[in-house]
Amino acid sequence: MEHQAFLRALESHALPAEQFNHQAHLRAAWAYRRSYSAREAAARCARALSRFAMAKGAPEKYHHTLTLAFITIIYSRLEQFPAQVQDWQAFMAANSDLQHDACALIGQYYSEQKLQDDSARRRFVAPDLAPLPLSCLTH
Repeated sequence: MEHQAFLRALESHALPAEQFNHQAHLRAAWAYRRSYSAREAAARCARALSRFAMAKGAPEKYHHTLTLAFITIIYSRLEQFPAQVQDWQAFMAANSDLQHDACALIGQYYSEQKLQDDSARRRFVAPDLAPLPLSCLTH
């Protein structure tokens, strides 16, 4: 599915919930960045994911801190390799750790205790192990 069609399906909640896995989360972040500045893309992506979870009757599945953490990591990598914003498959091939080692990747920034706190689910909580590459959101 083309990236704009994917975003339309996400935003209209037409995407089946069972098809919205971790890779689909990553694709949403990547697809929003194709069309918007990093800051606007991050806001749009977080809003779309939150609304999608609510529309599918699973608001507890949305975790705001994890969403923004992954977004900043993705956008930081796209900032380093801007050509990857044009090709989803190339981006995933070059950044397979986002999908296959997601827990270890997030574990570089956040302790499990910090992420399990209910406030981290509802609002962004700063990492407790290492700073996120937030400079990517200034572009």
